[in-house]
Amino acid sequence: MRLAVAPLAALLVLVAAGGCGGDDEAASDPSAVEGVPWVLVSGVDVDGWEASAPSISFGEDGTASGSSGCNQWGGSYTFDGDTLELGEIAMTSMGCPPPADEVERAYMDALQQANRWRLEGDELVLLDDDAELLRYGAASPVGDWQATGLLQGDAFTSLQEGTEITASFDEDGALSGSAGCNTYNSKYTTDGGTIEIAEPSSTRMACPEPEGVMDQEAAYLAALPTVVGFRVERGVLELLNAEGSAVVSYTSGGTE
Repeated sequence: MRLAVAPLAALLVLVAAGGCGGDDEAASDPSAVEGVPWVLVSGVDVDGWEASAPSISFGEDGTASGSSGCNQWGGSYTFDGDTLELGEIAMTSMGCPPPADEVERAYMDALQQANRWRLEGDELVLLDDDAELLRYGAASPVGDWQATGLLQGDAFTSLQEGTEITASFDEDGALSGSAGCNTYNSKYTTDGGTIEIAEPSSTRMACPEPEGVMDQEAAYLAALPTVVGFRVERGVLELLNAEGSAVVSYTSGGTE
């Protein structure tokens, strides 16, 4: 099967509730795959591919989307038992330097050959008949992150110059970091591609400089409990609201 590729100006972020499992029933149940943000763990033979790892997500509306390692892509899909049929794929047309361009070519070539799927433990495997092509693990927010932008009012903006917001998502469900002036703590839970963050608590220090830092901090802390989904692609974590729009964007990095 070959996939037609057409330009796409923008892709709809699809976030749906779902889960994954490793038993026999889950291995043939599409609901165990749908709504989970999957990130490639093997299948691309390009040095340094991990820095631009491709991804895939199957929405409950029959639309698949993800990153090719360079561009964003999207298209229709159908599960029938353990078979997979991907329809026409649309992609953005951004040019990327090596190795991302090589990763994209290798990944899309493998993806368009896939006609079967299965779950092995908590990993998703796409196959060409019985030959494994691509293997994915479920994406996770666990790690240390540094915010690059957030939704303030109706606009998504970069952080103010001279400010820093961090987030550390621990494996035990604890969330902590700096909100720009004060430190904060919260709890979070994930289920497939969904996430719920509890109302954060914070210290109460006032920071007069830089101007606007306290307003930015208030917007950030208020945004966290509104999050319902997330995605992780190419070292970027985005927390999403119910409309599928990013409310906070982070890049991987240490926290104090």
